[in-house]
Amino acid sequence: MYSNIILPRQWSRIACFCRLSTIEGQKLPQSGKSSDGISPPPRIPRGPTDILQALAATVGPDPTAAHYKYHDDPYLIPLSNYRKRAYALSAEAGRKAAAWIRDEHASLFNTREWDPPSKLKTPYYNADPIIDAFEPKPIYNEESKVTEEDLKYTINNALLDDSIKIFQLLGGIENISEETKLALLQFLCFYNEKEPDSMEWLEERWFSANVRERQLATWKLGGLADKIFASIEPKTPEAYCAVIQGMAKHYQAERAHALSQEAIEKGIPLSTEVFNSLLACVGFLREGTALRAEALKGLLTQMGEQGLSPNEETLTACLRSISSWGGGKMLQELALQVVAEFKQLGIQPGLSAYYYLLCLFCKERGPRIDILSGILVDLENRENLDAKEPTDTNFFITAMGVCSDHLQDINMAERVHALLMKGDNYKLVGDAYKESIYYRHLVTVACRHAPFERTTELLDTLVPNVYVPEPSVMEEIIKTLEVAGAGERLAQAWSQLVVFGIAKRVRLVERLLSAMSSTYEYQTEEVKGKMRDAAADILKFGKIAENEQNAKDLRTPVQKLSANAVSNIVELCSDVKDTADANWDAVSEGIQRLKQSDATGVPSRPQALADVALRAATAGKLGIAASAVQYLAECGFEEAVPASIQALGAVLNRPQEEVETLLEKQRADLTKAVHPSALALVDAYYLAKTGAPAREADSSTSSDSDSESSSDDE
Repeated sequence: MYSNIILPRQWSRIACFCRLSTIEGQKLPQSGKSSDGISPPPRIPRGPTDILQALAATVGPDPTAAHYKYHDDPYLIPLSNYRKRAYALSAEAGRKAAAWIRDEHASLFNTREWDPPSKLKTPYYNADPIIDAFEPKPIYNEESKVTEEDLKYTINNALLDDSIKIFQLLGGIENISEETKLALLQFLCFYNEKEPDSMEWLEERWFSANVRERQLATWKLGGLADKIFASIEPKTPEAYCAVIQGMAKHYQAERAHALSQEAIEKGIPLSTEVFNSLLACVGFLREGTALRAEALKGLLTQMGEQGLSPNEETLTACLRSISSWGGGKMLQELALQVVAEFKQLGIQPGLSAYYYLLCLFCKERGPRIDILSGILVDLENRENLDAKEPTDTNFFITAMGVCSDHLQDINMAERVHALLMKGDNYKLVGDAYKESIYYRHLVTVACRHAPFERTTELLDTLVPNVYVPEPSVMEEIIKTLEVAGAGERLAQAWSQLVVFGIAKRVRLVERLLSAMSSTYEYQTEEVKGKMRDAAADILKFGKIAENEQNAKDLRTPVQKLSANAVSNIVELCSDVKDTADANWDAVSEGIQRLKQSDATGVPSRPQALADVALRAATAGKLGIAASAVQYLAECGFEEAVPASIQALGAVLNRPQEEVETLLEKQRADLTKAVHPSALALVDAYYLAKTGAPAREADSSTSSDSDSESSSDDE
């Protein structure tokens, strides 16, 4: 009964809907003015992620946050290089397992088991939209019925082994078209008939050891590529370009150069990319710098005679060759001349070209040449830096290495880092291996040449989520903290060593203990307590590591701390007045490790143990005091005698002169004069004085006196 009644609110909704539908059906004006005088701005095309990028730009990167590939949980974020690598590779291993199941059991993704037998082979796709990269890869065998379209599919998807298999199933060269034959030739020349590494496993490539490319002739002579090229008649420019570039890429330089000359003599035009590849391997054609430079200029001249215009890759290829010939002023002048001539043509060097210039001018043991400042001026004036070649990612790591090792300039390093963080340039830092080396150079040059405040600010920003210091870099950090007297940060450094997984590096731990010992006296009482706790924890950690070794029966023994390091622990932990303090247990354990030869060598500062004996005697820890003096006496240190006298003076509350007079008596006489708890110090004194225990010294003295009396009687 209410169907014909429309409320005013409903009318407004319907009118709004009609108005919106009318607007959506119209095409928005790109420019111009409307009749009512309103001028809408021109339409700007937007991508699907432009809004997200705009929102991210307002926030900025958070250097203290973990990488997006790790779980955003403080208990699951890896804080050591080993754990970062293990977490990333384990996640990728799961993806590899899924890919293996997809490829080995492709039928599970193409059919439905619940279909009736008549429809069991019905194609079934479990994804919408269908993503070809996630589909099971086709399997080809001797019984497969293939067509030329299958060969094109494998070429377009970089399936080299499958391409060769289908090529053989099709019957060889005679049964494919010229177009497909040329595509297969280009495919084989690019990869040199070797299955390319999968681009899908990013983490495996990022965490792999970055081995420098070896420039060896690896071209497969007489392979399928050579056969296909020989079968092409007449030879086309595309075929010549493909074979020459493939040979030059895999350092078959002489054969590539001969084919290029053959093509030029036949009047077959070659591309700029062909000459770029020949320029990159021109050093294999000649011996000696002068002949190689002449060959380089000859190729450039020949390129001009062919009417080809050079590009940025041509400049990079020239500098790559020059930098690989060695060093010296002649090559440097040649490189600068090439760069100047290309700039006259309007071609600016890219990141790869600047990378090769740095390799040429900034040798590790060569003279200091500041070419980096001019490079940075050019790059800072550019709006953005785009990656055009694979070697572009080598620029920033090399530039930061030049700042750290060659120039030793923190201001230049900060300019390089600011350029990397500008805009979207961080993508040029490279893989995880290069990123780690880059930050290694940055932190090292900051520790050595930057003010302490700037260094600590940088460390707080980078460590540990962005960068986990290696042991060598951690040693530089400890040195910097020691020079600055930052006791609290030194105490925190021990926990960082544990978290970073490098606490078993004995040399690093000993360096930390030495730094804490040298800066201890200048700290506040609160900081001293933290340093004592860290020293005691180091001793406990070493004991736990030894127990684990004994339990697991490891082949590689755990390295023991040196006597200097244990002595530093004892000295730090003994600076307490409370007799019930737990640090006295660490002092006792440390002295026992010294006496039992669980530490390598002997202390270089025996006076530190003498001071520990005095502190222990003052605090009433007579056993610890006696053990310290006995160890000094057993090692033959001259500090043992005054240490025992001072410790006895503290125990007996007597001046040093009285203690010395008291010790002149026989030990049997001292048994009644000295408290039994102080007799251990008396024994230590006799051990240090005579080199023998007190009772042996008494017996030898009494026998001497008896022999003297008998001779007198005679």
